[in-house]
Amino acid sequence: KFGLRIEEEEEMHLSSALLRRQFSSSSAIMSSRIKHVVMFRLKEECAEEIPEVCNGLLDLPQKVPAIVQYELGKDLVLPSGQNHPAGKNRQIAWTVYFKNVEDYNTYDQSEAHKHFIANILKPRLEPGSRAAIQYEVPEE
Repeated sequence: KFGLRIEEEEEMHLSSALLRRQFSSSSAIMSSRIKHVVMFRLKEECAEEIPEVCNGLLDLPQKVPAIVQYELGKDLVLPSGQNHPAGKNRQIAWTVYFKNVEDYNTYDQSEAHKHFIANILKPRLEPGSRAAIQYEVPEE
């Protein structure tokens, strides 16, 4: 599979099995630190509006106390990312940390987050470009 050596494939299978066991109860997730990563591209005609979108994201931690830590990244626009066989890179990446799933849900349902999506992001978002994931990370 995908050019993996047998040992790597077995190790990946073992890791998956351990992760399934570790996350078998929802209470384990509820007490863990949660990482939310979202990436997206803006419509071509909105490319000059990246600073407005970034500022909208950077306003969220002041409005949503559940955010413990955050990081904003803008694509470097390297040729390899612009000409990749799977498609262009996203332009913006937003990473946010929460103490637990409840705090993530608070952020997700907050008026500040909903306002950002409806009024700042959605009108500029390239359809189909959003990708996001939430997952558990070890406490630091």
